[in-house]
Amino acid sequence: MGLENINGNTYIYKGSPSTLFYKNEDELYIVDPGQGSKRPKELKSIVNRLNPKKTIAFITHYHSDHISVLGEGFSTNEIAVSDIDAPALKDPKLRALLTFGYLLNQDDSILPFKAKSVTPTILISNQENFGPLKLVPLPGHTQGQIGIITPNAVLYAGDSLFGDKVLSKYGIPYHQYPCKSVESLNTIMNLLPKIETLVPSHGPIVKSSEALQLVESNIKKITEVEEELKNILNEPLSLSSITNKLTSKYKSEEPEVGIYLLAENTIRGYLACLREEGLIEPVNYSEIKWKLIKR
Repeated sequence: MGLENINGNTYIYKGSPSTLFYKNEDELYIVDPGQGSKRPKELKSIVNRLNPKKTIAFITHYHSDHISVLGEGFSTNEIAVSDIDAPALKDPKLRALLTFGYLLNQDDSILPFKAKSVTPTILISNQENFGPLKLVPLPGHTQGQIGIITPNAVLYAGDSLFGDKVLSKYGIPYHQYPCKSVESLNTIMNLLPKIETLVPSHGPIVKSSEALQLVESNIKKITEVEEELKNILNEPLSLSSITNKLTSKYKSEEPEVGIYLLAENTIRGYLACLREEGLIEPVNYSEIKWKLIKR
């Protein structure tokens, strides 16, 4: 697997996640360096080939699979991330708490992805541009997730949406705040006429003319899970019961504990969204149960 040119000075190194490169004169922007034991060496080879004077890692969000190589032999001159996601980038325990809902050591065997502490040097806050890159706030998967658009009309969307195989494989797509994710998907939909290529972190690259179906598939899956959640909350249910029912309906092909925890934390996000809309309320039956009060 090697470097592929998308358009102009925009390149992709495919993987899960894929890593985007944009060469701007003597600067090289590296979006989501990713994970994998071979990737540090391969990224170094790419950097040598493109031969910049300065490298800047741009992190779309703090999840370990997007950053782990930065603590495993690959380094850059600068590391940029949103100010919202920065604390979790630096603190692995906070990262695990926000991602999985439990304060776990980064080396815990149940975590499917692990990464060491990464200290950002540049914090992004309410900016429309970062150097030559246009920034697109895409909250939902994490609160501070940011997508980027290169001058070659390529949108790297992070984990705001997933390829069809990923949607199918994991059953319930992970989003910290699913309602915000739908808003971000609508943002992407509105951007499609202005871009030429859409790059999900996990999934195939698609031309903008073909991207509408992918965006709609992601919205459909998020809203479908929400409707099913509303249906089962006609009777009060605890978080564990809700998770059991939904994961039984939307089965993951990888039923490890860590994947279950991701689903459970996504369901917490759904409950937060529905609570903010005034659609559910907690009921105390010696344990907190949730019940739908209106649609």
